[in-house]
Amino acid sequence: MDKDLILKVEKLLQEEDFLTIPDLLAPHINEDLKAKELLGLCYLGQWNNEDAEALFEELKEQVSDNADYHYYYGASLGQQAKGANMLKLMSIAPKSKAAFEKALELDPKHVPAHWGLLRYYGNAPAMFGGYPKGKELADSLATFNGKEAKDAYNFLKDKFGQ
Repeated sequence: MDKDLILKVEKLLQEEDFLTIPDLLAPHINEDLKAKELLGLCYLGQWNNEDAEALFEELKEQVSDNADYHYYYGASLGQQAKGANMLKLMSIAPKSKAAFEKALELDPKHVPAHWGLLRYYGNAPAMFGGYPKGKELADSLATFNGKEAKDAYNFLKDKFGQ
């Protein structure tokens, strides 16, 4: 896949103009990891989370050391959790959490993975970590990104009143 096409699709993603992206990427989807990644991001932007999940699950298995693929897989599951019934939630929440944790294991400074876990702990029952785990993540962010850490502390204050 050539660089011009990548830039064109990235611009469309940024503008949230998703309609033509699948057709642009279709000729490349079977042989190009970047095409799969961009299509997955398109699906996430459209809240087509099941298709995004399938693509990012495949990508994280193909390139297991890519923190972004693990994060995007977790994000696709996390978006599915919104409004899911309790049975589905119990199935996907642990997979989402594990994906974010794997992204952080691969890249301890992966800001989106920190936020994925912060949101997980902010929405999970207290017995699954709640404020203490969220504070650990905010403290971790503070070691390398003060602005994100401040936002994380504010998020925790809003969620937990602490």
